[in-house]
Amino acid sequence: MTTPTSPATSPSPEAAASLVERAAALAGPGRSENVVIGRTAAWIWGLDVLPSGARPETCDVDLFVPGPAPPAGDLRPARVPAEHITERSGVRVTTLDRTALDCARWLPRLEAVAALDQFLRRGVRLDALKAMARTLPDYRDSKRLRAALRAADPRAESPGESWTRTLIIDAGLPRPTPQIPVMGPLGEPFYIDLGYEPYLVGIEYDGERHHAGRRARSRDEARRRWLKKEMEWDVIPVTKDLLTRPAPYLEALLTALLHRGWNPTGRDMDRIATNLTRLHRRRPNPTRRRPHH
Repeated sequence: MTTPTSPATSPSPEAAASLVERAAALAGPGRSENVVIGRTAAWIWGLDVLPSGARPETCDVDLFVPGPAPPAGDLRPARVPAEHITERSGVRVTTLDRTALDCARWLPRLEAVAALDQFLRRGVRLDALKAMARTLPDYRDSKRLRAALRAADPRAESPGESWTRTLIIDAGLPRPTPQIPVMGPLGEPFYIDLGYEPYLVGIEYDGERHHAGRRARSRDEARRRWLKKEMEWDVIPVTKDLLTRPAPYLEALLTALLHRGWNPTGRDMDRIATNLTRLHRRRPNPTRRRPHH
Protein backbone atom coordinates (compact mmCIF):
# COMPACT_ATOMS: atom_id res chain seq x y z
CA MET A 1 0.00 0.00 0.00
CA THR A 2 1.48 3.33 -1.01
CA THR A 3 1.24 6.87 0.21
CA PRO A 4 1.32 10.16 -1.70
CA THR A 5 4.62 11.22 -3.23
CA SER A 6 6.97 13.05 -0.90
CA PRO A 7 10.73 13.60 -0.64
CA ALA A 8 12.71 11.29 1.63
CA THR A 9 13.41 14.25 3.91
CA SER A 10 11.11 17.26 3.73
CA PRO A 11 13.18 20.43 3.26
CA SER A 12 12.65 23.45 5.44
CA PRO A 13 10.55 26.24 3.92
CA GLU A 14 13.73 28.34 3.81
CA ALA A 15 15.61 25.66 1.86
CA ALA A 16 12.71 25.18 -0.53
CA ALA A 17 12.47 28.92 -1.09
CA SER A 18 16.18 29.28 -1.75
CA LEU A 19 16.01 27.38 -5.04
CA VAL A 20 13.17 29.61 -6.24
CA GLU A 21 15.07 32.74 -5.16
CA ARG A 22 18.19 31.69 -7.04
CA ALA A 23 16.08 30.85 -10.08
CA ALA A 24 14.47 34.31 -9.88
CA ALA A 25 17.92 35.93 -9.81
CA LEU A 26 18.77 34.16 -13.08
CA ALA A 27 15.43 34.30 -14.88
CA GLY A 28 13.40 37.00 -13.18
CA PRO A 29 12.99 40.70 -13.92
CA GLY A 30 15.99 42.01 -15.83
CA ARG A 31 16.80 38.55 -17.16
CA SER A 32 14.16 38.54 -19.85
CA GLU A 33 15.88 36.04 -22.15
CA ASN A 34 16.75 33.28 -19.66
CA VAL A 35 14.27 30.50 -18.84
CA VAL A 36 14.29 28.01 -15.96
CA ILE A 37 13.83 24.47 -17.25
CA GLY A 38 13.99 20.80 -16.23
CA ARG A 39 14.13 19.74 -12.59
CA THR A 40 14.19 23.32 -11.30
CA ALA A 41 11.11 24.20 -13.34
CA ALA A 42 9.35 21.12 -11.96
CA TRP A 43 10.23 22.26 -8.41
CA ILE A 44 8.78 25.72 -9.10
CA TRP A 45 5.60 24.02 -10.36
CA GLY A 46 5.41 22.14 -7.05
CA LEU A 47 6.77 18.73 -8.08
CA ASP A 48 9.82 17.10 -6.49
CA VAL A 49 12.01 15.52 -9.18
CA LEU A 50 15.35 16.62 -7.72
CA PRO A 51 18.27 14.15 -7.87
CA SER A 52 18.67 11.45 -5.25
CA GLY A 53 19.76 12.81 -1.91
CA ALA A 54 19.80 16.37 -3.23
CA ARG A 55 18.71 19.31 -1.15
CA PRO A 56 17.11 22.26 -2.93
CA GLU A 57 19.45 24.78 -1.34
CA THR A 58 22.47 23.07 -2.94
CA CYS A 59 20.99 22.17 -6.35
CA ASP A 60 22.12 23.99 -9.46
CA VAL A 61 19.44 25.93 -11.31
CA ASP A 62 18.56 24.27 -14.63
CA LEU A 63 18.65 27.23 -17.02
CA PHE A 64 18.15 27.83 -20.72
CA VAL A 65 20.19 30.73 -22.06
CA PRO A 66 19.61 31.66 -25.72
CA GLY A 67 22.67 31.25 -27.88
CA PRO A 68 24.45 28.64 -30.00
CA ALA A 69 23.05 25.11 -29.93
CA PRO A 70 24.46 23.10 -26.97
CA PRO A 71 27.10 20.47 -27.78
CA ALA A 72 26.09 16.85 -28.39
CA GLY A 73 25.13 15.12 -25.16
CA ASP A 74 24.26 18.36 -23.36
CA LEU A 75 20.96 18.05 -21.53
CA ARG A 76 19.86 21.60 -22.32
CA PRO A 77 17.32 22.02 -25.11
CA ALA A 78 18.40 23.71 -28.33
CA ARG A 79 15.49 26.16 -28.12
CA VAL A 80 12.42 27.00 -26.10
CA PRO A 81 9.62 28.59 -28.18
CA ALA A 82 7.85 31.59 -26.70
CA GLU A 83 4.61 29.63 -26.36
CA HIS A 84 6.41 27.18 -24.05
CA ILE A 85 7.37 29.93 -21.58
CA THR A 86 5.32 31.41 -18.75
CA GLU A 87 5.94 33.14 -15.43
CA ARG A 88 5.48 31.57 -12.03
CA SER A 89 6.62 32.88 -8.64
CA GLY A 90 8.34 35.77 -10.44
CA VAL A 91 10.41 33.40 -12.57
CA ARG A 92 10.40 32.87 -16.34
CA VAL A 93 9.84 29.13 -16.50
CA THR A 94 8.77 26.50 -19.01
CA THR A 95 5.05 25.73 -19.03
CA LEU A 96 3.85 22.72 -17.07
CA ASP A 97 3.50 20.63 -20.25
CA ARG A 98 6.94 21.62 -21.58
CA THR A 99 8.52 20.93 -18.19
CA ALA A 100 6.93 17.47 -18.16
CA LEU A 101 8.22 16.81 -21.67
CA ASP A 102 11.76 17.93 -20.77
CA CYS A 103 11.84 15.70 -17.67
CA ALA A 104 10.55 12.73 -19.66
CA ARG A 105 13.10 13.38 -22.42
CA TRP A 106 16.25 13.97 -20.37
CA LEU A 107 16.02 12.34 -16.92
CA PRO A 108 17.30 8.78 -16.34
CA ARG A 109 14.71 6.13 -17.21
CA LEU A 110 13.24 5.38 -13.75
CA GLU A 111 13.27 9.04 -12.72
CA ALA A 112 11.72 10.10 -16.04
CA VAL A 113 8.74 7.78 -15.66
CA ALA A 114 8.25 8.66 -11.98
CA ALA A 115 8.35 12.38 -12.82
CA LEU A 116 5.94 11.90 -15.70
CA ASP A 117 3.50 10.06 -13.44
CA GLN A 118 3.54 13.10 -11.13
CA PHE A 119 2.85 15.47 -14.02
CA LEU A 120 -0.05 13.33 -15.25
CA ARG A 121 -1.59 13.45 -11.77
CA ARG A 122 -1.36 17.24 -12.02
CA GLY A 123 -3.54 17.16 -15.14
CA VAL A 124 -0.95 17.04 -17.92
CA ARG A 125 -2.26 14.90 -20.81
CA LEU A 126 -0.21 12.38 -22.74
CA ASP A 127 -1.79 13.35 -26.05
CA ALA A 128 -0.77 16.98 -25.47
CA LEU A 129 2.82 15.92 -24.74
CA LYS A 130 2.96 13.79 -27.89
CA ALA A 131 1.63 16.69 -29.95
CA MET A 132 4.22 19.06 -28.47
CA ALA A 133 7.04 16.57 -29.08
CA ARG A 134 6.16 16.46 -32.78
CA THR A 135 6.97 20.20 -33.03
CA LEU A 136 10.50 19.86 -31.57
CA PRO A 137 13.33 18.37 -33.66
CA ASP A 138 15.22 16.91 -30.68
CA TYR A 139 12.06 15.26 -29.34
CA ARG A 140 9.99 13.95 -32.22
CA ASP A 141 12.37 11.06 -33.00
CA SER A 142 13.49 10.30 -29.45
CA LYS A 143 13.06 6.60 -28.64
CA ARG A 144 13.84 7.40 -25.01
CA LEU A 145 10.99 9.89 -24.83
CA ARG A 146 8.52 7.56 -26.54
CA ALA A 147 9.41 4.77 -24.10
CA ALA A 148 8.84 7.05 -21.10
CA LEU A 149 5.47 8.19 -22.44
CA ARG A 150 4.39 4.57 -23.00
CA ALA A 151 5.37 3.56 -19.46
CA ALA A 152 3.67 6.50 -17.69
CA ASP A 153 0.49 6.10 -15.66
CA PRO A 154 -1.32 8.80 -13.62
CA ARG A 155 -2.64 6.21 -11.15
CA ALA A 156 0.78 5.75 -9.54
CA GLU A 157 0.79 7.15 -6.00
CA SER A 158 4.50 7.13 -5.18
CA PRO A 159 7.86 7.16 -6.95
CA GLY A 160 8.57 3.65 -5.65
CA GLU A 161 5.44 2.39 -7.34
CA SER A 162 6.49 4.07 -10.58
CA TRP A 163 9.98 2.53 -10.44
CA THR A 164 8.55 -0.93 -9.73
CA ARG A 165 6.10 -0.73 -12.62
CA THR A 166 8.83 0.44 -14.98
CA LEU A 167 11.20 -2.38 -14.04
CA ILE A 168 8.39 -4.91 -14.54
CA ILE A 169 7.63 -3.51 -18.00
CA ASP A 170 11.30 -3.40 -18.97
CA ALA A 171 11.77 -7.04 -17.92
CA GLY A 172 9.10 -8.07 -20.44
CA LEU A 173 6.48 -9.12 -17.88
CA PRO A 174 2.84 -8.12 -18.39
CA ARG A 175 2.08 -4.52 -17.52
CA PRO A 176 0.45 -4.45 -14.06
CA THR A 177 -2.64 -2.44 -13.15
CA PRO A 178 -2.07 0.23 -10.47
CA GLN A 179 -4.20 0.67 -7.36
CA ILE A 180 -6.46 -2.39 -7.54
CA PRO A 181 -9.26 -2.16 -4.94
CA VAL A 182 -9.96 -5.30 -2.88
CA MET A 183 -12.71 -5.22 -0.29
CA GLY A 184 -11.30 -5.34 3.24
CA PRO A 185 -12.69 -7.03 6.37
CA LEU A 186 -14.52 -3.90 7.56
CA GLY A 187 -16.13 -3.06 4.23
CA GLU A 188 -13.45 -0.55 3.26
CA PRO A 189 -11.27 -1.36 0.24
CA PHE A 190 -7.60 -2.12 0.43
CA TYR A 191 -5.64 -0.88 -2.58
CA ILE A 192 -2.92 -3.11 -3.98
CA ASP A 193 -0.15 -0.97 -5.49
CA LEU A 194 0.28 -3.02 -8.66
CA GLY A 195 -1.35 -6.25 -9.68
CA TYR A 196 -2.93 -8.70 -12.06
CA GLU A 197 -6.55 -9.20 -11.06
CA PRO A 198 -7.17 -12.25 -13.31
CA TYR A 199 -4.37 -14.09 -11.48
CA LEU A 200 -4.77 -12.51 -8.02
CA VAL A 201 -1.09 -11.56 -7.96
CA GLY A 202 0.09 -8.20 -6.62
CA ILE A 203 3.35 -6.41 -5.91
CA GLU A 204 3.89 -3.48 -3.54
CA TYR A 205 6.80 -1.12 -2.90
CA ASP A 206 7.47 -0.64 0.82
CA GLY A 207 9.27 2.69 1.09
CA GLU A 208 11.37 3.42 4.16
CA ARG A 209 9.45 6.57 5.03
CA HIS A 210 6.03 4.97 5.47
CA HIS A 211 6.76 1.26 5.99
CA ALA A 212 9.68 1.30 8.44
CA GLY A 213 9.27 0.47 12.11
CA ARG A 214 7.72 -2.46 13.91
CA ARG A 215 4.17 -1.10 13.90
CA ALA A 216 4.13 -0.35 10.18
CA ARG A 217 5.65 -3.73 9.31
CA SER A 218 3.16 -5.52 11.53
CA ARG A 219 0.26 -3.69 9.90
CA ASP A 220 1.52 -4.52 6.40
CA GLU A 221 2.02 -8.20 7.28
CA ALA A 222 -1.45 -8.51 8.81
CA ARG A 223 -3.04 -6.87 5.81
CA ARG A 224 -1.24 -9.17 3.37
CA ARG A 225 -2.04 -12.27 5.41
CA TRP A 226 -5.71 -11.34 5.26
CA LEU A 227 -5.54 -10.72 1.51
CA LYS A 228 -3.93 -14.12 1.00
CA LYS A 229 -6.14 -16.13 3.35
CA GLU A 230 -9.52 -14.53 2.74
CA MET A 231 -9.21 -13.13 -0.80
CA GLU A 232 -6.58 -15.52 -2.21
CA TRP A 233 -4.26 -12.71 -3.34
CA ASP A 234 -0.53 -13.39 -3.46
CA VAL A 235 1.09 -10.00 -2.75
CA ILE A 236 4.87 -9.68 -3.14
CA PRO A 237 6.48 -6.87 -1.11
CA VAL A 238 9.57 -5.15 -2.51
CA THR A 239 11.98 -2.70 -0.89
CA LYS A 240 14.57 -0.18 -2.06
CA ASP A 241 16.85 -3.15 -2.90
CA LEU A 242 14.74 -3.46 -6.05
CA LEU A 243 16.69 -0.52 -7.49
CA THR A 244 20.07 -2.29 -7.28
CA ARG A 245 19.01 -5.97 -7.32
CA PRO A 246 15.75 -6.17 -9.27
CA ALA A 247 16.16 -9.73 -10.62
CA PRO A 248 15.12 -11.67 -7.47
CA TYR A 249 11.91 -9.66 -7.10
CA LEU A 250 11.06 -9.98 -10.78
CA GLU A 251 11.72 -13.73 -10.65
CA ALA A 252 9.38 -14.03 -7.67
CA LEU A 253 6.70 -12.16 -9.62
CA LEU A 254 7.23 -14.37 -12.69
CA THR A 255 6.93 -17.51 -10.56
CA ALA A 256 3.73 -16.27 -8.92
CA LEU A 257 2.14 -15.42 -12.28
CA LEU A 258 3.02 -18.79 -13.79
CA HIS A 259 1.71 -20.60 -10.70
CA ARG A 260 -1.57 -18.69 -10.94
CA GLY A 261 -2.19 -19.53 -14.58
CA TRP A 262 -0.40 -16.96 -16.73
CA ASN A 263 0.55 -18.69 -19.98
CA PRO A 264 3.16 -16.70 -21.94
CA THR A 265 4.39 -17.67 -25.37
CA GLY A 266 7.78 -19.27 -25.79
CA ARG A 267 9.02 -16.08 -27.37
CA ASP A 268 7.86 -14.04 -24.37
CA MET A 269 9.60 -16.41 -21.96
CA ASP A 270 12.83 -16.24 -23.95
CA ARG A 271 12.75 -12.45 -23.82
CA ILE A 272 12.05 -12.41 -20.07
CA ALA A 273 14.82 -14.97 -19.42
CA THR A 274 17.28 -12.86 -21.40
CA ASN A 275 16.33 -9.72 -19.48
CA LEU A 276 16.61 -11.44 -16.09
CA THR A 277 20.01 -12.88 -16.99
CA ARG A 278 21.19 -9.41 -17.95
CA LEU A 279 19.94 -8.00 -14.64
CA HIS A 280 21.76 -10.73 -12.69
CA ARG A 281 25.01 -9.87 -14.47
CA ARG A 282 24.68 -6.15 -13.87
CA ARG A 283 26.91 -5.08 -11.00
CA PRO A 284 25.36 -2.39 -8.80
CA ASN A 285 27.38 0.82 -8.68
CA PRO A 286 27.20 2.14 -5.10
CA THR A 287 28.30 5.59 -6.27
CA ARG A 288 25.49 5.91 -8.78
CA ARG A 289 22.82 8.36 -7.65
CA ARG A 290 19.43 6.78 -7.11
CA PRO A 291 15.96 8.29 -6.82
CA HIS A 292 14.51 9.22 -3.41
CA HIS A 293 12.96 6.41 -1.38
